Amino acid sequence: ATISLTGPDGVWFGVGMNAQAMEDLPYAIIVNGTGGVMERKMGNHLPGTQLTDSITVQSNSVVNGVRSIVMTRPLQGLTKDHFTFNPFTQSTLPFISAVGNSSAFAIHRFKGSSKITVTAQDGVSCVCNAGVQGSINGLGFHKNCVPEPYGDLVQQKNPTCWVQTYQGGLHCCHHNWILLDQDQNPWMNITDNYHLKFRFWYEEYDPAGPSHTALPRVYYQTEAWSTEYDIPKKMDSTPAGAAVHQITAHWQVHQMVRPEPGAKGIELIYAGGHCHAPSCLSMELYHADTGRLLCRHDPVYGQGEGKFGENGYLALPPCLWGSAEEGLESPILLPFNAN
Repeated sequence: ATISLTGPDGVWFGVGMNAQAMEDLPYAIIVNGTGGVMERKMGNHLPGTQLTDSITVQSNSVVNGVRSIVMTRPLQGLTKDHFTFNPFTQSTLPFISAVGNSSAFAIHRFKGSSKITVTAQDGVSCVCNAGVQGSINGLGFHKNCVPEPYGDLVQQKNPTCWVQTYQGGLHCCHHNWILLDQDQNPWMNITDNYHLKFRFWYEEYDPAGPSHTALPRVYYQTEAWSTEYDIPKKMDSTPAGAAVHQITAHWQVHQMVRPEPGAKGIELIYAGGHCHAPSCLSMELYHADTGRLLCRHDPVYGQGEGKFGENGYLALPPCLWGSAEEGLESPILLPFNAN
């Protein structure tokens, strides 16, 4: 395959293959500010890991501040993390692109998504219905709403999954986007200065202990990578107290964490559910293979008194495991194939 990329000289730019968002965890080609090329397996809004080189740079030139790179690589990916190009079965290739602020690969300044359509030379190309597609303020709309049994949003026909039913949310909120008319902008020529104060409690490390253990953070979304979802309006005939909306996700442990050689699974030490809306009633984590309830979160609502007790404040106490001396239950081993 021959790949040509162009972008501004002096800063990094890149593309991620077969993806419409970073949560698709794509194979990416990154060009740094001096023309160096690397291949990466991207993380979910994380830099991911650098891959073994499979690309050969054929040319690298800069004209009027625009860098052009022509490179080649085999159609077949070098590893499972290298994307495999198959023009015989994939006529449309979605991709994401980004441009950075610095020469070295770091957070992006601009981003976008689009698609490449492959047509046959001296042959017949099939024109297919790819469904309704669209963009918001120039950025392609993409939601990774997974079907059952992994998530409920597609089955529930939640409006967040499709651009024609999208009601608003994170896809309308990006850097420097202001959701007001131009003459309503209250921040024009105004700079707000603010300060943040952090306080950290810590224990000195005792090498004879060891007194500290690294705890990898694992993560999964109940909305299964849609990142957000709508709570539908109740039917008029439903009493307010009986109007409860619920979604469920099903996954295995290995989908949250890369298994380490020799490890049998993970032990839960801390489980903290995450919920933005003040209407959050509860969250539960089950070991589906045994039916055991591992953790339940019941929000604590502020009553207008004291720090973290203000009206409208919602706290979600976590579930903790540890030693009997600490008054905690023993950690629970979850095999990598546990549901």
